[in-house]
Amino acid sequence: MTFPSIERSTALRNSTISNLTLVNITRRVTLGALAVFLGQGITMVGQVSVVPVFLWAWGAERYGEWLTLYAIVGYLTILNFGMQMYVVNRLNQAYTLKKIDEYNLILHTALKLFLIVSCVGGVIVAAFCFLLPFERWLHFVHTTHITAALAGFLLSLQILGNIPMGLVTGTYRTFGELPRGQMIGNVQRSLFFLLTALVLGLHGGLLDVAAVQLLPLIGVTVYVLMDLHKRHPEIDIGISKADWRLAITFLEPSLFFFIIQISGGFTFQGSILLVGAVVGPAAVAVYSVLRTLANLIRQIVGSVNSVLWPELTSLEALGDYAHLREAHALLVKGALALCGTAAVFLHFEAKDIVAFWTGGRIVFDQTLMDLFLIYLILQIPWIASSVFPAATNRHQKLAIAYIVSGALGLILGYLFSSQVIGVGLGTRGVILGVLVGEVLTAGWYVPALTCRILGENLRRYWLSFVFRGTPVLVAEALVAWWISAAIITPAARFILIFLSVAILALVGSYFWWADSEERNRMQDILARVKLSLALRFAKFMQSKN
Repeated sequence: MTFPSIERSTALRNSTISNLTLVNITRRVTLGALAVFLGQGITMVGQVSVVPVFLWAWGAERYGEWLTLYAIVGYLTILNFGMQMYVVNRLNQAYTLKKIDEYNLILHTALKLFLIVSCVGGVIVAAFCFLLPFERWLHFVHTTHITAALAGFLLSLQILGNIPMGLVTGTYRTFGELPRGQMIGNVQRSLFFLLTALVLGLHGGLLDVAAVQLLPLIGVTVYVLMDLHKRHPEIDIGISKADWRLAITFLEPSLFFFIIQISGGFTFQGSILLVGAVVGPAAVAVYSVLRTLANLIRQIVGSVNSVLWPELTSLEALGDYAHLREAHALLVKGALALCGTAAVFLHFEAKDIVAFWTGGRIVFDQTLMDLFLIYLILQIPWIASSVFPAATNRHQKLAIAYIVSGALGLILGYLFSSQVIGVGLGTRGVILGVLVGEVLTAGWYVPALTCRILGENLRRYWLSFVFRGTPVLVAEALVAWWISAAIITPAARFILIFLSVAILALVGSYFWWADSEERNRMQDILARVKLSLALRFAKFMQSKN
């Protein structure tokens, strides 16, 4: 058996190292994205599935008390203080440059710091749980003080244990093994939901569930330590080499990562509170459902950002800014094409989707939905660009942009939604304020910051990366509008609009949005991927013979 692609292997293998590196990056990013999407699917299915099991086993009131305990200990996640992001970046840079001694020094220092934080947090939580009658403050009926205290403490151990363990599993990212690390996390997540459902099925109580949920963490911890020792014996996992002077240098950059983390929640939850305060609880339901639908595609972009993150860190450590600029162009164009196409589709089909999803219990607001979609399109360029300063530990100004954008957006949201300045747009005013706040701050500043870091021309960014795709999105909108007007049957309209905008997005992005160099790069990557698959298949066939 012969393979044409194998016959050309000599020519392909003699190409530049940078191209081979890009193919490896593409493979790792693809596998990593699949692993991340699988993890999101496991989480979504698990969260949806265990709710009826909880209600069947415990009833609504006891389940509510359990959720309250979870909410209390949930605040312990802030004890990370953004340090894990910064430290893993530093570890990635050190490993890329083969500075193993520096790698071990950073790892020991951070791990000791995280263990101390977890231990101190555990002591504080134990004091709170066992010494204070918090169950009376929260009006628990079915749960005694000792049960609530023990269950709360066990739940806190999950979060506190994941602080140092998150650093250890984060080392997979530094080795270019993010897919492996993510799949280990997926196994842990699956065991978490399965064991929870099993104990509930056996009529276990709060203490039983809280205890069994610790088992996946313990098991994965043992496995990861053994796996890392076997695969990377050069890495010394311990705390004996910790340097407190080095630990102090972690604090300031970690604080800025912490600001980025909390500012997202600040805007996300703040807008909900604003809608509830100004308009009322009924409007919150409509706002939340439409925002969730609009944000689904953005979550995909966020997942790609997280998968691409360690690769960008490595490229920056090597000083390979040419490939960083190339990745920047492809990421912004790809994210905008995906989200813009989704926005066009949802403009025409969101009403039917929401009606099916909610059983018609949510009153659909087309104008509010369109505002969310416009917000999505305007937000994507700077969200895609933001991963570059974050991945290279140049995130201080990025953090300021995040917090200023969120604060200004909520202030404008309040002014536009209320009668303070005589506008009174209600729920629509909230999202309009958040949108305008981002456009005036992070929307232009973050791309400028990223272009400055990468040595990219800002004018080229806006003209080639962003605005060049406008004709593609306009063509999609016109075709979708024609189909929507011509076809009455909902199912046929849904399928035809989806297929039409997807095909136009692929064709238009390749032949119009991408430049000739990017098309050549994509063709080269596809050729190498086919070569790799052909070689593996040939090797497999030879082993069979």
